[in-house]
Amino acid sequence: MTNINIKEKLAQISESVKPVIEELLIKNVESKNTELVLYQCMVGGKRIRPALVVLSGQVFGGDRKDLLYPAASIEILHNSTLIIDDIIDHSQFRRDQPTVWNKYGKSIAECTAFDYLASIYSGINHVNNSSRLIDLYSKTLKIIIDGEIKDILFERSGREDEYYVVKNRYTVITKDDYFKMIGQKTAVLLQTCCMAGAICAGANDGQIEIIGDFGYNLGIAFQIRDDMLDIFGDEKEFGKKIGKDIIEKKMGNFVILSAIEKLGPTDRDVIHGKLNSLDAITDDDIVLITALIAKTDAKQVAEDAANLYIQNALLALGKLPQNEYSEYLEQIANYIVNRSK
Repeated sequence: MTNINIKEKLAQISESVKPVIEELLIKNVESKNTELVLYQCMVGGKRIRPALVVLSGQVFGGDRKDLLYPAASIEILHNSTLIIDDIIDHSQFRRDQPTVWNKYGKSIAECTAFDYLASIYSGINHVNNSSRLIDLYSKTLKIIIDGEIKDILFERSGREDEYYVVKNRYTVITKDDYFKMIGQKTAVLLQTCCMAGAICAGANDGQIEIIGDFGYNLGIAFQIRDDMLDIFGDEKEFGKKIGKDIIEKKMGNFVILSAIEKLGPTDRDVIHGKLNSLDAITDDDIVLITALIAKTDAKQVAEDAANLYIQNALLALGKLPQNEYSEYLEQIANYIVNRSK
């Protein structure tokens, strides 16, 4: 049994990968611009994704030092998407800190995101199986962008000056649509983290696929939990404004979709009316919609769904070598489904 809890382990891995992230980000960057490129990655975060790379590799006997560069690269990839996501969603704060565009301006944030993309491949250069990882990371990034586009098209109103969005919005959003979107936007990255670690450690194709299944199911559970915290979380702990998906008029939220399924026509029409309106969502609207959601068992439905995907993840993990590193991965799974931020 491991004698270090998962929060301590995540902190250890974060400290190990932090200087590598910094090295990759500032390489070939003018000194006056280092503050700009470092900001996004240095304002906190749980570093779950690089931890998945490191621990997944160690499950198969990989050396930690050989896993730090691919782990740093995946964290940089993740943060490049967050920079763009915050611009798209007009998010002013993340992790209780100003977002990159809010702090430095949109043009600087966009330039920084390009710097991050270059840094990803600089990091992969340090890996023995670099060609396989380049293919994996490139494919993953494209899938994430497809998911981001779906998430935008799930919005009920807004972006009236963007013809493509207005023309191609989803008129009806099903749970199947939702799971496809979060599979692309969230789960595929956790799947890639686990596969990358296994690839770097020399695991066979069957083992790589199984640990990828672990990561994918973990990612689905992570997003469902995130959706639940967006509606019912504590704003100080969560680090983001509660009701952000309501403000952005998004239907790509498991809790909102579940509530819509359960509410009567009058209450359902109230939510649709607020989200479909061109008027901005007010704090009173958030209170009203949240109260309507709370009338249903949508929160419990979300908890049950997240737990189901965690169980699927643990079933996959049970097919792999059992050692202290697989125990840490199990702890991450339990941490994700019970987290409050």
